[in-house]
Amino acid sequence: MTELPTTSKTPIWPLALTGLLAMAALLFRAGPALGGDLIGSDDMMRMQQVRDLIAGQRWYDVDQARLLTPEGGAMHWSRLPDLVLAGIVLLLQPMTGREMAEGIAVTAWPLMQLGWIMAALATCLRRLNVSLAGQLAGLLFFFTSFALVNFTPGRIDHHGLGLALALTAFACLLSPARTPRSAIVAAVCVAAMITVAIENLPAIGLIIIGFSAAWILRGETETNRLRVFGAGLAVSALIAYVFDAPGPGGNRTVCDAFGQPHFIALMVAGGGLFAVATFLPQARDWRTRMSAVALAGAGTVLSFISANPANFSPENPNCLTDPYARLPEEIRTGWLSVVSEARALPAVFAGDPAMAVYYYGFALAGLVTAAIALRQAAPERRFGFAALLTGLAVTFLISAWQLRGISLAHLLAAIAAGWAFGLLFDHWRKARTPRAALYLLAGALAVSPIGWQLPRSLASLDEAETGEAVADCKSREAFQAVASAPRMIAFTPIDLGAPLIYHTRHYATAAPYHRNPSAIEMTLSVFTGPIDTARRKIEMTGADHLLYCPGLSELKTYAKRAPDGLAAALENGEVPDWLTPLAGSEDGSGPILYTIAYDRN
Repeated sequence: MTELPTTSKTPIWPLALTGLLAMAALLFRAGPALGGDLIGSDDMMRMQQVRDLIAGQRWYDVDQARLLTPEGGAMHWSRLPDLVLAGIVLLLQPMTGREMAEGIAVTAWPLMQLGWIMAALATCLRRLNVSLAGQLAGLLFFFTSFALVNFTPGRIDHHGLGLALALTAFACLLSPARTPRSAIVAAVCVAAMITVAIENLPAIGLIIIGFSAAWILRGETETNRLRVFGAGLAVSALIAYVFDAPGPGGNRTVCDAFGQPHFIALMVAGGGLFAVATFLPQARDWRTRMSAVALAGAGTVLSFISANPANFSPENPNCLTDPYARLPEEIRTGWLSVVSEARALPAVFAGDPAMAVYYYGFALAGLVTAAIALRQAAPERRFGFAALLTGLAVTFLISAWQLRGISLAHLLAAIAAGWAFGLLFDHWRKARTPRAALYLLAGALAVSPIGWQLPRSLASLDEAETGEAVADCKSREAFQAVASAPRMIAFTPIDLGAPLIYHTRHYATAAPYHRNPSAIEMTLSVFTGPIDTARRKIEMTGADHLLYCPGLSELKTYAKRAPDGLAAALENGEVPDWLTPLAGSEDGSGPILYTIAYDRN
């Protein structure tokens, strides 16, 4: 088997040292996580899911029992990300107690993923024959990109795991030895990606297309790897389908998780690739190979289409439609439109131009750089850079549609930017002229996230000078007084549902999860509706208390949208006479829990 020349002779220790320094740097920011403060609602709900699993909740049951919605606190998450967290807590809890064990778990797991993804990133850079300077720069560019936020202590949602799996599969695609082992690892990563989050589907498609394209272009040298990849894909998908929630006997007619249409399509794709590689092992004409792969692809698409019902409903969805089409218009405009990761490019620029430049500027720089790298690459390297360019193009377009794709775009951009810096550095080292140094500096700024962060940094300085104090609405300390109150049902803003459940033993009526549209719709109706009808609507939810936090972004949005609504009144300090403070911040610096006086007459 022919192997491509690589830079594997360059020393690994500088890369390992860089990775260790990066992990150490983030460890210095672990204080809040060790103390129980997590970053976002998804992180808090993930940890609560782990707690429930340890307490005896069934493996296949991922619904949140303390999220009291008409839908029963329905969730769509995978159990896979819970495993490491639960394992660490169970291991340490007898020695440290539950709280410290959880703090260590939510700190260690992101850092473990950081080490994993930096190793995968270094592997990709080496397999693309990037110089050592470029490899080190690529790691630095990743560390200063937006993708890093997914690996900071306290960030335990599924995004970091999805990125690590995607980059590992890409590194396998670039394997110079084209071994069956690389195919097996990639297939397992694909199956794990789809069970972790359905938003990984674009990356999954790119990996499957990548292995198919490798066989089309390279022929017989890729035959065995494609055969193993196809078989591994089918087997891994079956295992994931059986062992992840809701299990083989559960309702799998879903589109927001690993459902029946996705399972059937993956089985057909894996079986199809195995078949074409088995029955056409020595197909010498690339056209024949492309026709065979196209046939397997057509079968996959047709199987996915046929697995979706013609007459669909919320209980029987069709995954070929807009994933948010069945949400009521009020929810899509009142809640989904302001969810950060669901915003499109125009909305991102309209909301925060400096951040938008950072998001899309670095991704675009990576895209342009990858195109240049492909044009200059030696013939044996073109496939790898073509795969990189394709990945960047797809993730950039996804990011323009929904910002949730920007982390993967930045991760791939770091590879392309590392290649560019390595080229510029080698030019400077050989020339040693002021012009070469100027090219190196300008080029580094052009391809580095740091360069694209300058507008953001300047905007932050202005905000620091004119900014107002912001209430602490989600920390453990802020919820201490609320947590000390007797267990109750609290009517919550959408963004306070997960913190309330995580920090206290209370029940919440809403949280930012789309499988609970009735709860979200009710919350919007209460806070943006007339004050004289709000109490009656809250009573319908079974809540006897209301949770409020002054200055919460969600409530400020409601107040701006409905100046005569309940949120606007609370933000203006005009508390209705049927609300009596029970617990919480007395100076308006944190959450306040009100008792609701119902008119039972």
